[in-house]
Amino acid sequence: MLLILTKPPIHAQYESLLEVIHEAARKEKVGILHLQDACITTTLPEYCSKAASNGVNLYVLKEDCQARGLLKKVSANVKIVDYEGGIELVMNEYKRIVT
Repeated sequence: MLLILTKPPIHAQYESLLEVIHEAARKEKVGILHLQDACITTTLPEYCSKAASNGVNLYVLKEDCQARGLLKKVSANVKIVDYEGGIELVMNEYKRIVT
């Protein structure tokens, strides 16, 4: 399952989000693709480390990070992808897409 986020979840929301995703990760490959303002979340070390420790693959769109001046602040746990990489995730890497 690939979850696509476009808005940054506030602290309480991402805790809940990670709990739900942790359950899903026990059954299938899970990733989160951060687009638009959701890329801000990939600069939060606590969020990124919790997601990674739960077996969730984190991705962020390079162009959205560049537009917000965040590219150098993205956590090491997050894979930075370009448009082509994002399409690859959606079309070939994950069976289900949730937005």
